[in-house]
Amino acid sequence: MKVFECRTIDIAPTISRLLKIPIVPPTGRPIPEVENYAKERGCRRAVIIVVDSLGYSLYRHFAPIMKNLNEVAEKGLLFKCKSPATITSPAIASIFTGYLPEEHNIYSTADIYTERAKDSENPRLKSIMEWACRAGMKTSAVIESEGAESFRGRIKEFYGVPDSEDILDYDQQITNYAVQALREKPDVLAVHLRTLDRFSHRAESWDELEKAAKDVDKNLGQIFRNAEKGTIFLSVETTRFMGEKVVEECGGRRSQKPRAKPCGSYRRL
Repeated sequence: MKVFECRTIDIAPTISRLLKIPIVPPTGRPIPEVENYAKERGCRRAVIIVVDSLGYSLYRHFAPIMKNLNEVAEKGLLFKCKSPATITSPAIASIFTGYLPEEHNIYSTADIYTERAKDSENPRLKSIMEWACRAGMKTSAVIESEGAESFRGRIKEFYGVPDSEDILDYDQQITNYAVQALREKPDVLAVHLRTLDRFSHRAESWDELEKAAKDVDKNLGQIFRNAEKGTIFLSVETTRFMGEKVVEECGGRRSQKPRAKPCGSYRRL
């Protein structure tokens, strides 16, 4: 499988171009390979799935046991992508906005409110979901409760799940809400899964990490199966520098036990 290259800040402008969402052009740029792929297949909707800490090497290592994600990759385009941040909040903000951390200045959820207080119409603070909502499109987000609240008054539909020590249950709730959101046929949906990130910090063995990977894959499968035809999936890891992303469906071969690097994927159904 050929591997392309891009940046995580290119995701929002790519969705903008594909779905004809008017935005102030950010630092990121549309990815031509994704544009061509999606246009050929008539993509009409986009789902961003942030799989926290599913790095490039981890993705390759776990592909044989992540059957749903593997099936996605094999029919799509695979990218190595650069993340501009090493922690989750600024990394996700860059994915959603198309700007670098030093441009949006969002390093925590609290920073969103601080920066909006300075200029509520600052385009560097607006997510692709907000731009789509402004254009009259249907958008939704399914993330941790505190982050979800930052979308209040910005998009019409959002779902928040309280942080929990039981991260498997947390991600299952996220997945259930994502499936619920998909029933409303959103034009743009954003979802954040955190199980692998929690286990990557706390697991004491590879067996525990493999269990987490299988659980994440189960949740991804539920989301994939409940999407409408013509949906492109963008699965992106948030917190390292080199990542990968797949257009349509994602997979890889088992390697030696890797050092984690970010992963991302695109899928069209």
